[in-house]
Amino acid sequence: MTPSYNHSYLAYRLAKLMDDEERFNVHIEITLDIDGVDYIPDIAVYPRQPVDFLHDKVKTEQRPLLIVEILSPRQAINDVTEKFEVYLHAGIASCWLVIPPTKTIIVFTDIHQPQSYSSGVFVDSVLQKEISVAQIFR
Repeated sequence: MTPSYNHSYLAYRLAKLMDDEERFNVHIEITLDIDGVDYIPDIAVYPRQPVDFLHDKVKTEQRPLLIVEILSPRQAINDVTEKFEVYLHAGIASCWLVIPPTKTIIVFTDIHQPQSYSSGVFVDSVLQKEISVAQIFR
């Protein structure tokens, strides 16, 4: 799926809000190998670790703590939630679905009980940081 203008802007906003150099590495469009299948989430958050610039990786099997997918204009929500089932089953603790037209964030820590936020502030179980919906969509 080709990222749109709003998609790109929101990826930047979210990565900036998630940035915590003491606790996390934030990656944009990293390739995850989950059981032999490649997935490329918009944002992946890992525990803080040194970056080896001499030995780059094309993909990784290491599971991130948190995944963010930003819904693109031609993308179906079911496509994303199917990926979330894979991510959660693989041990990823939290998955965010960002829906730009409705300015909504849906947080999945359990595929059957997502939490939806269209205003106010929420705390993700992984980040342990208050996130303002208004800060994301400004």
